[in-house]
Formats: sequence, structure tokens, C-alpha cells
Amino acid sequence: MAREEIIEKLNKFLLKNNPFTEECQVVYLMVEIRKILDQRRDGDQQNTFPLIRFYCDWVVHTEKTKITNEMRVIMDEIFRDAKSQIENPAMTRVMPPVIQFAYMKDLHKEIEQFLRESNVNIALADKDSWLQCVQLLVKVLENQPIKNPTDDVISFSFASTAKNCVRGIIMFSKPINGCDFFQFANVY
Repeated sequence: MAREEIIEKLNKFLLKNNPFTEECQVVYLMVEIRKILDQRRDGDQQNTFPLIRFYCDWVVHTEKTKITNEMRVIMDEIFRDAKSQIENPAMTRVMPPVIQFAYMKDLHKEIEQFLRESNVNIALADKDSWLQCVQLLVKVLENQPIKNPTDDVISFSFASTAKNCVRGIIMFSKPINGCDFFQFANVY
């Protein structure tokens, strides 16, 4: 299918289904975006939208073992912050990296840029629609761990939780102050 046809299908889909209400809508979005990205691949554009590519792959795999450099950097920052929170519990930040990741702040930036560049309806990128998309995407990714994203982390995974909440677990390769893992949770 030609790139223009996929974009047309995606535009129709987004107009009809915004905001998302079901996990399958998020999966469809990611699959269609990946098709567009794959058709854009030519030399320079292979590394375009690396986070989107990572999430597109993660959505359709039961575990993610191929770790991109961009995701390695993010996971390393999350590890350092989790370590800091374990070692100094009183020194927490307002929006620590793990919560920024749970809100998919960096992915949001890439998605918005991708939609603009691809002439796809950008309504998904507005705050309320994006938050609904993130909540459903986290549900899709529950129990689909990212394996060995850094030397210090065995796995990162979102865990099942109540509606409008996010919970995750980071398993360490070596204990930090006796802790083998770090658990986080937040309400959207």
C-alpha cells in the first residue's frame, strides 16, 4: 500500500476515533505509523523518530530485547533516578524521569512532530487526547518487559493496576541498599 493511502486511512481513523477508548485503537495507530516510517526509510531517514519506532515494536512483542540507543539513555536516566530515590528517599523530584516516561513525554514530542510532518491530523497530540492514548498504551504494554535495557537494569515493565493509574517495576542487576527492584506508581 502506498504511503499516501496509509496516511489517508490514518487520518480517517483519527477523525473517527479521537479520543481513543480501546487498546486496539492504540495498537492500530502504532502499526500504521510504523508502516509509514518503514516507507520513509531511505538512507538519512533510517534513524528518524527512534522513540516511535521503539514503541511501535514494543507494542507488538511480548518482551522487548532489542534496545535502541535512545531508549538506553532514557532507561539509564530512570535507573539513576530510582537509585537516587532508594539511597535518598527524602530527595524526590516533582516529576522524576520514571514518571515522565510513564506519561510518555518524549514520545509525545516525536508523535506530534511525526503527525505534522506526515500531514496527519494532530488532534491526538492535544493534552486530553494524548493522556487517554497514553493510558491505553500503558495497558497494552503491561507485562511486556523491556529486557536488559542497561547494564544496571534486568527489566523494566508496566504492571496491571486500576484505571487511570500507572504502575511499574524496575528490576536491578545488583541490589541497591538491599533493594532488588524499584516500584513506581502514579495517577493520571
